[in-house]
Amino acid sequence: MMREELIRCKGGLKQEWNFDIYRQAFYAYNCDKRSLLTPAGVPYPEHAMVVYSVVNPTNEIDCIEDTFKHYNKERKNLTAAILRGSKPGIQDHLVKMPKVFEHMKSCHASHTSRRIWLDFDMDIKKECRTPEVFEEAYTALHSAGKKLFGLGNFAIVKTSGGYHTLVRKECLTFNPNNFLKEVYEEADKPNLSDYVDEFVANDSSHKSKDGNNIIKRSALIPTPGCRQYDSYPVVVNKEDFD
Repeated sequence: MMREELIRCKGGLKQEWNFDIYRQAFYAYNCDKRSLLTPAGVPYPEHAMVVYSVVNPTNEIDCIEDTFKHYNKERKNLTAAILRGSKPGIQDHLVKMPKVFEHMKSCHASHTSRRIWLDFDMDIKKECRTPEVFEEAYTALHSAGKKLFGLGNFAIVKTSGGYHTLVRKECLTFNPNNFLKEVYEEADKPNLSDYVDEFVANDSSHKSKDGNNIIKRSALIPTPGCRQYDSYPVVVNKEDFD
């Protein structure tokens, strides 16, 4: 990531979350693409300009504690290298030390203060990314979401590689994996799963294809309206919120 920005909403914890508050805060970070240059002063290609958002608020205190923990670890490693007289080790940790606070970038994505949304991430196989498959996947996602959560309680974001379905946490009164099963049951074609590379609930544990247990700590999505490769992420069920 080239640059990280924190969006702070007025009212803090007393402010009830809504789309208008989010939009007002986000507009403050609009910028001219000419302000983002490489170290050599060369503009980045337009297709490389993508803005990712963490869908839930961050716990700043946990981020700070995690960052200091990471810093102390690097400091101890540097001290140990000095005591050993290891010049390569000293040089390596001297390079790492100034970059330690870049660790906070990942902290903001992994330390959630409260969950407003749960993100269901569907990745469609590259060779199957046709308009027909995208339409079939959207129809199944929307039908399952309407049946289990009700209109206005979930947002479906189309990206270059699939869909992110954000569901209000208050509507999840059952195992999130039930939604994954319902999507495939709602599909017009029984082989929709053949087109899907991965379909998981972020912020929850799941098994990878090789059987190892993986925990996706947080939902990081391309922001609707920005450019992602040669397409633009968009909320495809906006009418549900009218």
